Amino acid sequence: MSVTSFFSFLEVRRATRVAACLLFPLWLSTVHAEGSLDSAPQASDTLPAAASATTVTGGAIGGFFSNLGNSINNVVTGSRDKLQFLDLAPGTYQKSNEAIGEQKDIDENRITRGVLSVPSFTNYANVVLGKLKDASAVEQVPGQVIVVANDQMDAGATADGNIFISSGYIRELKNEDQLAALLAHELSHVLLRHHDSNAFSRVQKQISTLTAVGMNIRNAVDKSTGGAASSALSPGQKEVLQQMELLISISDIALSPAWGRRQEAEGDRLGMDLMVKAGYSYQDGLIPWLETVAKWDAIQDEKKAVAFKKQQASMQALIAGGKFDDSIKQGLGFALNDIKSQLSAGHEGGEKRINDIDAYFIKAYNEKVPKVAPTTSPYEQARNKPDVKLVLADYSKVFQARSLVTDQKYADAQGLLKPLLVPKSQIAGHALPNQLMFEALRGLGRRKEAEVYLSKSLQSNNSVWAAYDSAATYFKDQGNEDAIGKVGQSAFQRFSGAPSAYPRLIALYKRNGLTKNMNAVMAECALKQADKRDQCLAATQ
Repeated sequence: MSVTSFFSFLEVRRATRVAACLLFPLWLSTVHAEGSLDSAPQASDTLPAAASATTVTGGAIGGFFSNLGNSINNVVTGSRDKLQFLDLAPGTYQKSNEAIGEQKDIDENRITRGVLSVPSFTNYANVVLGKLKDASAVEQVPGQVIVVANDQMDAGATADGNIFISSGYIRELKNEDQLAALLAHELSHVLLRHHDSNAFSRVQKQISTLTAVGMNIRNAVDKSTGGAASSALSPGQKEVLQQMELLISISDIALSPAWGRRQEAEGDRLGMDLMVKAGYSYQDGLIPWLETVAKWDAIQDEKKAVAFKKQQASMQALIAGGKFDDSIKQGLGFALNDIKSQLSAGHEGGEKRINDIDAYFIKAYNEKVPKVAPTTSPYEQARNKPDVKLVLADYSKVFQARSLVTDQKYADAQGLLKPLLVPKSQIAGHALPNQLMFEALRGLGRRKEAEVYLSKSLQSNNSVWAAYDSAATYFKDQGNEDAIGKVGQSAFQRFSGAPSAYPRLIALYKRNGLTKNMNAVMAECALKQADKRDQCLAATQ
């Protein structure tokens, strides 16, 4: 088939209340300052703990920043001398408020990570996961193990219960007990409903976006009815929105990471509990896995330090260019210093986690856990099955080819990919290697030959977004703008309209000159996918 024919509730309630208490009074103050709405609720009627509308723009925000350091300390501190397992309530699992649906969740990770089909390993890993779920005494826990195409150590659980582990991780683990340690940790995030805390940042951004929309609508109505107001935002409105965005920035670089660190500690503790209950080895499973994580974290530390310096510079620029009162500046300055110290402490990474789990072992277990021999043979057998071993080995070459294509070394990439795409190859029908072969041949000027590989990539069951980017480029070369729009629509539908499809689609339209399409998706992203708002905005640049 040708390319052309192919295209013919506890934590979430708390987080929501915090966001509302912080941001609603700001919106209300703008309504009263710029023009009243008789039906608007009073802050005291709905949010008794919130500051009044007339004082919030100065003292309330400044007070928030002044207390931010204490808030972070409250979030990240706290050791355990009893089992984390005791926090679980037996019974039927209650779905996370942040779940997006099983298929959409898988498609989200197809976009962001890339999914690999290695059934021999995933079937085995899901048996291990089943043992851990049974040990939790929680019934009907959703989710499965899915392997993603990444040569680095990458793993994560989602609100839908799925656990994604990278091909690189599979090579690093040595036995079933280490796999159980990884899966138990990720399962713990699901059981403890850690994903519900994402609502805090999401609600903040939703309120900010809706406030801006409301201001623009009100201004437009005033203008259309002969009022003096302009459809543009007034200085006062801009200041309120700027302060809202400042709150969001602080949340993103301080509160969210702080919650994350506490959740990691809880995940380690409950993970240990589940491992022990399921009969796995603490000494040969959890500790070696954490040591592997510590080595990986050490490699990432320098990158995190560089990223923090950029964040700090950005926040200082906001202070220098804004119209914030002295209390805000003082509080924010304190917050920045405290954030720096908190993040620096977090740079201990895996080493700190090992120390913390040792302390938990002493306090909660009195240094006594069953001595269990590690389970090695089943893990090695699963990893060495042909559909696993060969696929993982071939994908190491695919990742090399991707780097070569990025560096425009098309001939080298084509030579590396060619033996991987012969009919007998395990990955001959996979989307990513075929898409990369298309780009390599296109770069060599062999466009007709390249089209075959693009078609294979688009028809593959394990789709990658990059194939649709390549298809859009293919039609751009032909000057076929209508076809580019259809490519974008097909990509969005193929990936179930998953959250990350929004910024990817915006970028696709941006690169190919479809400004109207880009703006339409951007508007929808801002309203429907608040947690992707910043990524969507960046994609328009």
